[in-house]
Amino acid sequence: MNENQNLSLEEYTVVSAKLPEEFDGFKIVFLTDLHCNEFDYQNKALIDMIDGCSPDAVFVGGDMLVSRVDSSYEVALDLMRELSRRYRIYYADGNHEMRLKRNEEVYGVAYKEYVHQLKECGVVHLSNESIMVDSGISAICLTAYDMEEKQYRKFHPAPPSLEEMSDALGDADPEFFQVLLAHNPNYFRQYSKWGCDLVLSGHFHGGMVRLPKIGGVISPQFQLFPKYDAGEYQIGTSIMILSRGLGNHSIKIRLFNRPEVSCITLKKK
Repeated sequence: MNENQNLSLEEYTVVSAKLPEEFDGFKIVFLTDLHCNEFDYQNKALIDMIDGCSPDAVFVGGDMLVSRVDSSYEVALDLMRELSRRYRIYYADGNHEMRLKRNEEVYGVAYKEYVHQLKECGVVHLSNESIMVDSGISAICLTAYDMEEKQYRKFHPAPPSLEEMSDALGDADPEFFQVLLAHNPNYFRQYSKWGCDLVLSGHFHGGMVRLPKIGGVISPQFQLFPKYDAGEYQIGTSIMILSRGLGNHSIKIRLFNRPEVSCITLKKK
């Protein structure tokens, strides 16, 4: 059974002593890997599910479009326009957005125009930078990491070093609860060493086909039975929530692997 349209809500609770009191109960909806998929007309089913979560903010993990010369990005933009009327939206790039950015000779100014349209509708677009998400009294830190092309290579990806991450992002501030939007989940250990409290990732589409008691079968980098495929993981005090994503692109099939809206509630320990 192909489950491309069988939308699922996954709820997570993240507990940390570093959270300010004002963020106890703060709710995040995390969206990733839409690839211009639609759930009902103009994504009504997706928007209704997000509305049902009543989030304080929506974090976007990238790959909301497909990096093809002949591809339209209007589905992704229409969704962002509609959601931005309701919520604060923070958007980080995935490998498809980065492909547009790095290859202007192929895609022209598509990336610049896309980001311009995001900003026009009030979306906060982040590129190797941090922003304070505030409650009016206190704040948590949100950082978006633009990984290099070598970190997405199919057969011999190169993990980012701690030095490379610090060069790109600066150092994590230990005084603040640190959320990192990092599209590729393979490098969770490096993200943890950098100093994040919560990592939000996608990219793997849940392994495309999921087997009971085994999990995802294959990653976009052709790893069989990848270590990280979907769900919640922990290294030390760092937690990673890995979404199964909302769409797909090259192999348009999902088996036992429903598209995911992640609803994350922060709780102060």
